[in-house]
Amino acid sequence: VGSIGTFLEGPVIAWIVAQYGWSAMFTCMIFLSIFGALTSFRAARYQRMIKLSTSSVSSLEQIIS
Repeated sequence: VGSIGTFLEGPVIAWIVAQYGWSAMFTCMIFLSIFGALTSFRAARYQRMIKLSTSSVSSLEQIIS
């Protein structure tokens, strides 16, 4: 499954360049990079919230015991 992106990368880039030119390809790469960064930050924030909620439940269980 991890190689699908590598497999599709060449034909997709070639098609975008052939249809719209290199400037469109670079614009597309910029937007995809921004999208990837935003989703990574959101996932990290979500993971941090889960970790904090898990640690607070654990702390509460220790206090009750």
